Amino acid sequence: MTETADIRNASGVLEQGDPAVDPRAFRRALGQFATGVTVIATSAGDQVVGLTANSFSAVSLDPPLVLWSIRKKSGRAPAFINNGHFTINVLAEDQMELAGMFGRPHEEQFAEIDWTAGRHGDPLLTGAIAHFECVNEAVLDGGDHHILVGRVERFARYDGAPLLFSQGQYGVSSSHPELALTAASAVAPCAEPAEEPLFMSLLQATDHHMSALFQAHRQQVGVTLPTSRVLNRLFRGPCTREVLEQEAFLGENAVENALSDLADEGQVVEAADGTWALTDKGREVRAALRRSAEAFTTAQLRGIPEADLAAAERVLRTLLDRGHPQG
Repeated sequence: MTETADIRNASGVLEQGDPAVDPRAFRRALGQFATGVTVIATSAGDQVVGLTANSFSAVSLDPPLVLWSIRKKSGRAPAFINNGHFTINVLAEDQMELAGMFGRPHEEQFAEIDWTAGRHGDPLLTGAIAHFECVNEAVLDGGDHHILVGRVERFARYDGAPLLFSQGQYGVSSSHPELALTAASAVAPCAEPAEEPLFMSLLQATDHHMSALFQAHRQQVGVTLPTSRVLNRLFRGPCTREVLEQEAFLGENAVENALSDLADEGQVVEAADGTWALTDKGREVRAALRRSAEAFTTAQLRGIPEADLAAAERVLRTLLDRGHPQG
């Protein structure tokens, strides 16, 4: 058995310790485990409540049980406990905006989206890749959370790929490269050639690949992916946590942790109105990050003709304009 000392001295350890002493580091370690993303909803008369959760898990097939958890301090906890029923909506990969919408309290959430009522009146969101209609089987104590165990009365599965959450950010699933190699080696020589990847799939794969390559540069500057996104957004001007969640493409917990870490380093400061801004030190770190990004970009684009780069930039800007319509 490996000795504790050997584990502590192992190369590649980013953080370790007692969760009670450093809960944020503990949360980041938990974030290494990738999960799906759900919107869980309940209703009682005209009151409809929903929230984003990634704590959903299967418990049993016989009887059909699932569970999820909610903070005891959440203002939405009483509704889920007292109503006695809820729906679990498993979000698709194109529903990241929906996940952000339900990541914080908002009275008009359900007025802005398409949904139908389930058997108990609880929302079933259009576009989700799975629905589970549940009644409360048990509410268990889980430290600072309530653990809700639900008995599934009805389910539905739809075509689509899941939205994922890991390391403080949303993501999408893709086949492991080794699976593709295995499949290719098993194909007979006379088989039809594999179809060309879609442009959007290629764009997505490139984004993940470049981000992974840039990780070493982030570490040299002393930032993580979430903190770098927060620094970049705040460089454009002060904003609230909610705006950071939307425009830095981070979950609520990731933004909270990033702001806390940056505040501890003296790189950001919160104003009386609840907005966050960069300090002088934060601007220095962001400038170093920018210089590193420019050098990285130059190295990665070396050898690509100027005309190709210009054409690629036009395509990307066109896609961005379509995603953010004017007016």
